[in-house]
Amino acid sequence: MHLLKQTTFWFMALILWLFWVAVTASYHYQGLILGAILALFIALFNHDLFFKKEECPCLDGRTLLLFLRYGLHLIGAVVVASLQVAYLVIHPSMPISPGMVRFPIPLKTDLNKALLANSITLTPGTLTVLVEEEEIMVHALTEENARAIVHWPLAAELSATEYEQEEN
Repeated sequence: MHLLKQTTFWFMALILWLFWVAVTASYHYQGLILGAILALFIALFNHDLFFKKEECPCLDGRTLLLFLRYGLHLIGAVVVASLQVAYLVIHPSMPISPGMVRFPIPLKTDLNKALLANSITLTPGTLTVLVEEEEIMVHALTEENARAIVHWPLAAELSATEYEQEEN
């Protein structure tokens, strides 16, 4: 079976199984086996829904490290933004000055565009309002944050993963 040889199939099955383990919190061998069977079943029947064939990320070691680094930097950005939003809410004068910004997306693949848009929305104080082919529109709690999102370092990291995938 050709599908069973694809790295993305096994990667997706592993992610689904890990999600199963995290949600059920069952480490008994019966629960683990049932989770593995369900993860394989779901990955088998939904594989084509997750990635377009031309967009399947190359899952070599370097690309995985770049995505891991991206995830760690995203967690850091969420923590920093959470503290900034907490400061805005606690501050007696609540210095909130909402702003919208529209800027070009420095990414080529739909997968990375969606990842960037969701990362922006996941970060407290910002919300992705619109994603078009070449542009993205973001709402932020302060005008300063709206201007800063245009040069967000995480977009450059996603661009680096695209470059690495093109090289392979």
